[in-house]
Amino acid sequence: MNKNRRLGKGLADLLGQPPQKTNTSSPGPVTSEKAVTAPDGYNMLPLVNIDENPYQPRTQFDSTQLEALAASLKQHDLLQAIVVRQTGNRYQLISGERRFKAAQLLGWQTIPAQIRKASDREAAELAIIENLQRKDLGPLEKAASFKQYLKQHKCTQAELAKRLNVDRSTISNLIRLLELPEQVQDAIHQQLITAGHARAMLPLGAMEQIDLCGRIVRESLSVRNIEQHVHRKLMNDQTGKGSASKPAKTKSAQIELLEKQLKIALGTRVRISEKEKGAGKIVINFTSSEEFCRLMDVLTDGSAQKDRAA
Repeated sequence: MNKNRRLGKGLADLLGQPPQKTNTSSPGPVTSEKAVTAPDGYNMLPLVNIDENPYQPRTQFDSTQLEALAASLKQHDLLQAIVVRQTGNRYQLISGERRFKAAQLLGWQTIPAQIRKASDREAAELAIIENLQRKDLGPLEKAASFKQYLKQHKCTQAELAKRLNVDRSTISNLIRLLELPEQVQDAIHQQLITAGHARAMLPLGAMEQIDLCGRIVRESLSVRNIEQHVHRKLMNDQTGKGSASKPAKTKSAQIELLEKQLKIALGTRVRISEKEKGAGKIVINFTSSEEFCRLMDVLTDGSAQKDRAA
């Protein structure tokens, strides 16, 4: 898998090249703006005629960063036009919401814009792609945008991954974070713990996740520390259950490694038991109907989700 597929397409790949110079006028009055001029192939649109993107993954905009961007626009003008689509007599943002908000802060009346044709589905995809590579967009915001898209368009994670040209695991790993308790999600929002910490905790119960989250903050534990802690906890739980009736059979190093790999891949407790002649069974634990549905989608590559929607 190459790096481009992991990170997704660029907006230029999906939007295409800018149109050639056009004299098409926008609906409604256009106020002239001395400080800002539209480059060839773009239109000057009144800000009051532009609506925000309802599919925007970003829910929080840092005021300090917006003010810094506004100062840059004031000094250098807008170097990259926003992209919009026409909806009736108005326009809706596809990309460039931070530039749009910075222009509002400056009191601009108009802004250079590229007008593109895009369906609701394409607008949602482009909003996700624009933010996917931004380091300042939180993992839970990305996860929420993925979940909203899957629900609205009734498609599988595999289908969305193909449309965005990203790894399916990128989508799956982020969506799993939405299963965490509110306290843990708050810690992610506040950047007290990372998405890596959170993913490592997924196999544990809710109360254990909350307790471990507190330890991460207090003791500055690394992701590797958490992975080791969770592995030991799961192994101890399995050993303890077996000791009540009869001594647990010693597992080979290969089986323990396979269990660990499955736990990390599925984000839940997994137990493998061996029998003679290579037979055995795999036990996968789930703690709620929501987690069961998630596991079904992972194990069936999303076909279970499609069957439920049919």
